[in-house]
Order: sequence, then C-alpha cells, then structure tokens
Amino acid sequence: MASVRALEVRDLVARGERAQAAALLTDPIADLVGQQVVAVRITSDEYSLNSVSGVADLADGSDRFFKFHVEDGEADHIGEYYRANVLADAGLPVDVPLAASTVAGEQLVLYSTRTDRRMVDVCLDLERADGDEARLPDELDAARHALDHAIGEVIVSTLRTSDDNAGERAALHQLFSHRLHEPDGTFPGGRYLRWYIARPQWAELSHRRWVINGVAYAETLSELVQRAVADIDPVAMGRGPVVTAHGDDHNGNVWVESSGDSTRLSLFDPAFAGDDLPALLALVKPTFHNVFAHPLWLYHPADVDAERLVVVDDGVSVHIATPPLAPLRQQQLDSLVTEAWIPLLVALRDRGLLDLAWRRIVRSALMMCPLLVTDLLSDARTSDVQHLGLGMTVMMGSEPTEWSDPLSEALDAMQEAVTR
Repeated sequence: MASVRALEVRDLVARGERAQAAALLTDPIADLVGQQVVAVRITSDEYSLNSVSGVADLADGSDRFFKFHVEDGEADHIGEYYRANVLADAGLPVDVPLAASTVAGEQLVLYSTRTDRRMVDVCLDLERADGDEARLPDELDAARHALDHAIGEVIVSTLRTSDDNAGERAALHQLFSHRLHEPDGTFPGGRYLRWYIARPQWAELSHRRWVINGVAYAETLSELVQRAVADIDPVAMGRGPVVTAHGDDHNGNVWVESSGDSTRLSLFDPAFAGDDLPALLALVKPTFHNVFAHPLWLYHPADVDAERLVVVDDGVSVHIATPPLAPLRQQQLDSLVTEAWIPLLVALRDRGLLDLAWRRIVRSALMMCPLLVTDLLSDARTSDVQHLGLGMTVMMGSEPTEWSDPLSEALDAMQEAVTR
C-alpha cells in the first residue's frame, strides 16, 4: 500500500494547499478501496482541530468519507490508532470503518458517507436559536442518557487492573500528557512550549489569580500545569486501572440518527479507542467539550458577543463575567455524571482501585482540554476571548476558594456517591 504521509498532508491543509494535500491521499485511498480514485475533496471542520477529513470520489460512482487524527510526535508514543473493533465487540454503537491504515504517522480511515448530523451541530443550532435558554428536546435528552448509560456499563464491565502497565501505552495520552512534553520526554515541550511558554504574555498571565462570575480560584495556571505534569503522567497512570472506551467521544464524534419519532446516538471517529484507557481519563473529553466548551469561545471565537463578556485584568487578578451554562449543557453534564462517572467511581471504590486523589487527577486532565486542544493565545482571538479561554482552563483545574461552580457541584455529587 502507498504510504500515507499524514503530517505532510496536515501541514499542506494548514497552509491552504488543499490540491497538493489531496494529491498525496489519492494513491493510499485507492490502495485501501481497491479501485481508482477520481477525486479527493478536503473538507473544513471547525471541530476537528487536530484532524484531516474529506470525501473521496471513486471510479464506480460511489464515494467514501475519510478522516485521520494527526499531530507532531505521535509516532514516538502511539502504536496504533482507530481500534473501533474494540468498541464494537464491547457492544457500543460505533461507526466501524470500511477500511483503515492504523499505524501512527500513516493512519487513514475510510467510512461510508453519511447524511446524519453530529450532536455538536444540533446543539450549536439550538444554542444559536435559544441562547441561554437552550434545552435538549426530550427525545434527544433521552438518547443522550441512553448513550452515556451504555458507555458507563461498558466502562464498569471492562474495568480491570493493569498488571502489564497497559495504561502507560494508551493512545489517549496523546491528548493529555504528551502535548506537554517533547518526544524525548522533556518538559516543558510540545504544544505547551510553543503556544504558551514561548509567548511573552504567558509569564504574567500564568501567575494571575482568577475570579469567574464571582467565584475565586485557588491556583494559578503555572501551579496547575506543574501539578498536572505529575497527576496525568503516563507511567503513573499505567500502574492504575484501565477500561474499554472511546476516550474522545465529545459531541463532534457523535452521530444523531433519527428515524420517525426515534432518536439514537452513535459514536464516530474512535482514533484513541482501546481496552487500555486509564479509567480516570476515559470520560474527561466529553465532560469538557460537551459542557464547558462554550458554543463560541473555543471553536468560533470571532462570534463571541463582546457585550456579554466582561474582562478586567488589574495586573494581579483577572475578573471575568460571562453568561451561565445553558440548560442544554447542564443536561449533558447531569447525564454524564449519573450514567457514567458515578458508576465508574463507585466500581473503582468497591474494588479498592479508586485513587484517593481522583478528584485532583480528573481536574488536571480536564484543564488540558482547553489549554492544549487549540492555541488560546492565538492572534485570531481578542484579548478578552484569550482571557476567557485561560479562565476556563483555571476553572477546570482549580478548586474554588469560596462559593461554587457547575464543575465543582458535579464533582461534589460524584464525591458524595463514593463516600456513602
């Protein structure tokens, strides 16, 4: 099979050289499908911040949707991507690729082209239409609970100790610890070094105190990152329990399948799926992206309503006022907590596997989601939106010094469940 030059394709797409990127994919796709490729069309997707996707038109008149995750340094850590069969065998509803090359650095996955909408697009439409009052319709709320319940059941039923330190090698670490380091393990490195340490304003912003909607937080960004390096270290996590899960099942990777009055959700793009995911990392990505990634500031920063975002930086503390979570997002948080997080934590407790610092570890992983998924200090973001992104990072990582917020309340409910 022709080699997939994944990083080169990604860089061409980033520079807007889509024709050249498409040309590099033509032969690998043809080899995977066993027929001539007539055309390759690269698509734009604001939610696939670390992926390349598109549609390949084939000689027989059909087409295939393709996608692959790619980022620097992955070949040094990842053995195999896209283990969708693991999820399907466990009984989860997942879109299984028709063909795939799964070796890191050469990954390429082909699917049947679908017309279903993704959960992220449905939610964005609801929030654009209804704003702070947006809610999931009853049938979609029920479908969300059903999928989260299925995910929770599989996580609990596959929970096991990792005698062979399997969790250390999980592909999922690429989304967390590996982005803080150079390929040789040097810290600071990777995205953290390029996006933040290398910027002059980081030296000041990383030592600010943060107050968001009147809630003050105990730790600075600098303190939180230093703590996270140890909390989510792959070697340390490799000694802990593992589960079978998708790991990156935020709403951008969930199909909404509607038929008549019936609505069903199914998983998609399982780049990091496996039976070796560290248990406390398995539910982190959907918890952040489905709930706390405001519909605009992370993915559509140019659309943020400046009149509804107030930021005051006095040189010591940053005070931010921003609209509350829409009910739609609270519904999804409640579903994840009741259907998946609490069953997982209770199972860990009952088997004597629950790390006493689980709450801190979960926070350390959650804060990596906004900080390292995209450059929060990019020039494409206004100063206020930059501050909001960093403030949300702090909200994920730090406990409040007083009062509370939706994440702290969710963690309190989880903690109460495991201390009963």
